[in-house]
Amino acid sequence: MSALSIHTAALNSQTGLVRSLLSQDSELLNAQDVDGRTPLHWAATSGSLDITRYLLDNKAAVDIPDNSGWTPLHIAVSAGHEDIVRELLGAGSDIKRTNDKGLTPLHYAASKSRVDIGKLLVARGADINARDKANQTPLHRAATTGSIGFINVLLNPPEGSPKTRLNPADRMGNSPLHLAMESAYAEAACLLIEAGADRTRENLDGETPEALEGVGGQEQRRARAYVIERCGKTLDASIACVHCGPNLL
Repeated sequence: MSALSIHTAALNSQTGLVRSLLSQDSELLNAQDVDGRTPLHWAATSGSLDITRYLLDNKAAVDIPDNSGWTPLHIAVSAGHEDIVRELLGAGSDIKRTNDKGLTPLHYAASKSRVDIGKLLVARGADINARDKANQTPLHRAATTGSIGFINVLLNPPEGSPKTRLNPADRMGNSPLHLAMESAYAEAACLLIEAGADRTRENLDGETPEALEGVGGQEQRRARAYVIERCGKTLDASIACVHCGPNLL
């Protein structure tokens, strides 16, 4: 039997076929396809809990990276399969592992607004301030999508955990607040400001968050107006935004 058959079976959630193939050739357990993916990668993709458990029970290697550096955990998080994420973490998957772009599973949870998975990853010790190769943290990712739920996950880690840095600059000098304002996510921007994000910080082009053109037009103007109404003008933000805490670098 070819390795391709077991990968296809895992992708199609064909538990019986996976069992049959492995009984005939145990070497297929960690066999990698042309993309470097193992049967466990494909079970994580399909969301098949039965196949995932069967592979792990048979001691499948949990953190083999594919050709782009993705582990099965990266895939399960990105696809939103929380039950698979739990199984992989229980089997010892590296929660801080990065792929070729420097992205951790938490970055993908933030990008896809997987709030419940994000809570799980943070509770299990994910690096809340991890930087990818663009120097972005999970908070940058959450701000880019305007995910209030995920921003709240990052702003409220479990007691005793490191706090999320509010003003980290990516390689363009943009903070999470820059990215929220750039996409006109006014509520996300206000949430960051009220937590202590610096409204006066400039990116490499000398732009503050509220000066970015971003999506432009009426949508951008509405976002700026909303932020000013809720937190005051930038120059007197320290007075107007009574909920703002210290600016954390």
